[in-house]
Amino acid sequence: MSIENSGRAGGAAENSPALEASTGAQLRAIRLSRGLSLTEVAHRADVTKGFLSQLERGLTNVSVPTLLRVCDVLRIGVGELFTHPDEQVVGSGSRIDMGGEGVTEYLLTPAGTTAFQVFRSVIEPGGGTGGPYRLDTATIFAMGLSGSTRLVVGGETRMLSAGVSTSFSGQTLHQFDNPGTTVSEVLWVLSPPLPRVTRGPA
Repeated sequence: MSIENSGRAGGAAENSPALEASTGAQLRAIRLSRGLSLTEVAHRADVTKGFLSQLERGLTNVSVPTLLRVCDVLRIGVGELFTHPDEQVVGSGSRIDMGGEGVTEYLLTPAGTTAFQVFRSVIEPGGGTGGPYRLDTATIFAMGLSGSTRLVVGGETRMLSAGVSTSFSGQTLHQFDNPGTTVSEVLWVLSPPLPRVTRGPA
Protein backbone atom coordinates (compact mmCIF):
# COMPACT_ATOMS: atom_id res chain seq x y z
CA MET A 1 0.00 0.00 0.00
CA SER A 2 1.27 3.46 -0.83
CA ILE A 3 1.82 5.77 2.10
CA GLU A 4 0.92 8.64 -0.24
CA ASN A 5 -2.50 7.35 -1.14
CA SER A 6 -3.83 3.82 -0.96
CA GLY A 7 -5.47 4.25 -4.37
CA ARG A 8 -2.72 6.05 -6.29
CA ALA A 9 0.51 4.85 -7.81
CA GLY A 10 3.96 6.35 -7.38
CA GLY A 11 4.24 6.20 -3.59
CA ALA A 12 6.87 4.91 -1.24
CA ALA A 13 6.20 1.82 0.81
CA GLU A 14 5.13 2.02 4.44
CA ASN A 15 7.94 1.93 7.03
CA SER A 16 10.43 3.25 4.44
CA PRO A 17 13.17 5.71 5.50
CA ALA A 18 11.96 9.28 6.02
CA LEU A 19 12.84 12.06 3.66
CA GLU A 20 15.13 14.51 5.44
CA ALA A 21 13.20 17.22 7.26
CA SER A 22 15.17 19.95 5.50
CA THR A 23 13.63 19.07 2.13
CA GLY A 24 10.11 18.98 3.54
CA ALA A 25 10.69 22.29 5.28
CA GLN A 26 11.82 23.85 2.01
CA LEU A 27 8.71 22.58 0.24
CA ARG A 28 6.48 23.98 2.99
CA ALA A 29 8.19 27.38 2.91
CA ILE A 30 7.84 27.58 -0.87
CA ARG A 31 4.18 26.51 -0.72
CA LEU A 32 3.41 29.21 1.84
CA SER A 33 5.29 31.81 -0.20
CA ARG A 34 3.05 30.91 -3.16
CA GLY A 35 -0.07 31.32 -1.02
CA LEU A 36 -1.11 27.73 -1.69
CA SER A 37 -2.94 25.48 0.76
CA LEU A 38 -2.06 21.88 1.57
CA THR A 39 -5.33 20.81 -0.02
CA GLU A 40 -4.66 22.66 -3.27
CA VAL A 41 -1.10 21.38 -3.71
CA ALA A 42 -2.08 17.83 -2.77
CA HIS A 43 -4.93 17.81 -5.28
CA ARG A 44 -2.81 19.18 -8.11
CA ALA A 45 0.09 16.82 -7.32
CA ASP A 46 -2.29 13.82 -7.09
CA VAL A 47 -1.40 12.90 -3.50
CA THR A 48 -3.40 13.02 -0.28
CA LYS A 49 -3.37 16.03 2.04
CA GLY A 50 -2.17 13.77 4.85
CA PHE A 51 0.78 12.54 2.81
CA LEU A 52 1.82 16.06 1.82
CA SER A 53 1.64 17.16 5.45
CA GLN A 54 3.89 14.26 6.48
CA LEU A 55 6.30 15.07 3.65
CA GLU A 56 6.58 18.70 4.73
CA ARG A 57 7.29 17.59 8.32
CA GLY A 58 9.96 15.10 7.24
CA LEU A 59 7.95 12.12 8.45
CA THR A 60 7.90 10.10 5.23
CA ASN A 61 9.83 9.56 2.03
CA VAL A 62 8.54 10.05 -1.49
CA SER A 63 9.02 8.51 -4.90
CA VAL A 64 10.97 10.51 -7.47
CA PRO A 65 7.94 10.95 -9.80
CA THR A 66 5.82 12.29 -6.94
CA LEU A 67 8.49 14.70 -5.71
CA LEU A 68 8.79 16.08 -9.24
CA ARG A 69 5.01 16.56 -9.43
CA VAL A 70 5.04 18.53 -6.17
CA CYS A 71 7.89 20.66 -7.49
CA ASP A 72 5.92 21.33 -10.70
CA VAL A 73 2.90 22.48 -8.71
CA LEU A 74 5.12 24.81 -6.69
CA ARG A 75 6.73 26.07 -9.93
CA ILE A 76 10.26 25.12 -8.90
CA GLY A 77 12.79 22.78 -10.43
CA VAL A 78 13.99 19.98 -8.16
CA GLY A 79 17.42 21.66 -8.36
CA GLU A 80 16.04 24.39 -6.10
CA LEU A 81 16.13 21.88 -3.23
CA PHE A 82 19.84 21.09 -3.61
CA THR A 83 22.62 22.26 -1.32
CA HIS A 84 25.75 22.55 -3.46
CA PRO A 85 29.27 21.80 -2.23
CA ASP A 86 31.11 24.96 -1.19
CA GLU A 87 34.60 23.75 -2.02
CA GLN A 88 36.16 23.44 -5.47
CA VAL A 89 37.89 20.17 -4.56
CA VAL A 90 34.90 18.07 -3.49
CA GLY A 91 35.11 15.11 -1.15
CA SER A 92 32.03 12.99 -0.54
CA GLY A 93 29.71 15.74 -1.82
CA SER A 94 26.55 17.34 -0.43
CA ARG A 95 23.67 15.07 0.56
CA ILE A 96 20.58 15.75 -1.56
CA ASP A 97 17.08 14.30 -1.72
CA MET A 98 15.73 13.42 -5.16
CA GLY A 99 13.16 11.02 -3.74
CA GLY A 100 13.08 7.25 -3.95
CA GLU A 101 13.34 4.55 -1.32
CA GLY A 102 16.63 3.10 -0.10
CA VAL A 103 18.58 5.65 -2.17
CA THR A 104 21.17 8.06 -0.77
CA GLU A 105 22.46 10.67 -3.20
CA TYR A 106 25.29 13.18 -3.20
CA LEU A 107 25.85 16.24 -5.38
CA LEU A 108 29.50 16.45 -6.45
CA THR A 109 29.57 19.70 -8.44
CA PRO A 110 29.63 23.25 -6.97
CA ALA A 111 26.87 25.74 -7.80
CA GLY A 112 29.11 27.60 -10.23
CA THR A 113 29.38 24.60 -12.57
CA THR A 114 27.02 25.49 -15.42
CA ALA A 115 27.79 22.98 -18.18
CA PHE A 116 27.05 19.78 -16.28
CA GLN A 117 26.06 18.33 -12.90
CA VAL A 118 27.41 15.18 -11.23
CA PHE A 119 25.67 12.97 -8.66
CA ARG A 120 26.53 9.74 -6.90
CA SER A 121 23.73 7.37 -5.90
CA VAL A 122 24.12 4.69 -3.25
CA ILE A 123 21.27 2.20 -3.63
CA GLU A 124 20.32 -0.37 -1.00
CA PRO A 125 19.12 -3.82 -2.12
CA GLY A 126 15.51 -3.40 -3.24
CA GLY A 127 15.84 0.37 -3.31
CA GLY A 128 15.02 2.58 -6.28
CA THR A 129 13.16 5.55 -7.68
CA GLY A 130 9.66 4.21 -7.08
CA GLY A 131 8.57 4.69 -10.67
CA PRO A 132 9.52 6.23 -14.02
CA TYR A 133 10.10 9.94 -14.51
CA ARG A 134 11.59 12.52 -16.85
CA LEU A 135 14.12 15.23 -16.05
CA ASP A 136 14.40 18.64 -17.67
CA THR A 137 17.94 18.06 -18.95
CA ALA A 138 19.23 17.11 -22.37
CA THR A 139 21.62 14.24 -21.69
CA ILE A 140 22.29 11.84 -18.83
CA PHE A 141 25.43 9.73 -18.62
CA ALA A 142 25.40 6.89 -16.07
CA MET A 143 28.26 4.65 -14.97
CA GLY A 144 28.12 1.82 -12.48
CA LEU A 145 30.65 2.12 -9.65
CA SER A 146 29.81 -1.03 -7.69
CA GLY A 147 27.15 -3.71 -7.38
CA SER A 148 24.44 -4.09 -10.00
CA THR A 149 21.85 -1.44 -10.85
CA ARG A 150 18.90 -1.98 -13.17
CA LEU A 151 18.24 1.11 -15.30
CA VAL A 152 15.11 1.12 -17.47
CA VAL A 153 15.10 3.74 -20.24
CA GLY A 154 12.05 4.01 -22.49
CA GLY A 155 11.10 0.45 -21.56
CA GLU A 156 14.60 -0.94 -22.32
CA THR A 157 16.53 -2.52 -19.43
CA ARG A 158 20.22 -1.66 -19.09
CA MET A 159 22.22 -3.33 -16.31
CA LEU A 160 25.02 -1.23 -14.80
CA SER A 161 27.84 -3.02 -13.00
CA ALA A 162 31.21 -1.54 -12.07
CA GLY A 163 32.72 0.22 -15.09
CA VAL A 164 29.65 -0.20 -17.32
CA SER A 165 28.18 3.03 -18.68
CA THR A 166 25.34 4.32 -20.84
CA SER A 167 23.84 7.60 -22.05
CA PHE A 168 20.27 8.72 -22.79
CA SER A 169 18.00 11.75 -22.99
CA GLY A 170 16.80 12.97 -19.62
CA GLN A 171 13.40 13.61 -21.16
CA THR A 172 12.93 9.89 -21.88
CA LEU A 173 10.98 8.07 -19.18
CA HIS A 174 13.48 6.24 -16.99
CA GLN A 175 13.83 4.65 -13.59
CA PHE A 176 16.36 2.60 -11.65
CA ASP A 177 16.53 0.08 -8.84
CA ASN A 178 18.89 -2.36 -7.19
CA PRO A 179 17.68 -5.93 -7.78
CA GLY A 180 20.69 -7.48 -6.07
CA THR A 181 21.58 -8.43 -2.51
CA THR A 182 24.42 -5.93 -2.01
CA VAL A 183 24.59 -2.14 -2.17
CA SER A 184 25.14 -0.66 -5.63
CA GLU A 185 26.52 2.74 -6.63
CA VAL A 186 26.06 4.79 -9.79
CA LEU A 187 27.71 8.00 -11.00
CA TRP A 188 25.40 10.31 -12.97
CA VAL A 189 26.44 13.23 -15.19
CA LEU A 190 23.65 15.57 -16.34
CA SER A 191 24.16 18.16 -19.06
CA PRO A 192 22.97 20.83 -18.63
CA PRO A 193 22.35 20.89 -14.83
CA LEU A 194 18.82 20.51 -13.50
CA PRO A 195 17.06 23.88 -13.50
CA ARG A 196 16.06 25.61 -10.28
CA VAL A 197 12.76 26.84 -11.73
CA THR A 198 10.21 25.17 -13.97
CA ARG A 199 9.54 26.32 -17.50
CA GLY A 200 6.30 28.22 -17.71
CA PRO A 201 3.29 28.05 -15.36
CA ALA A 202 2.51 24.86 -13.46
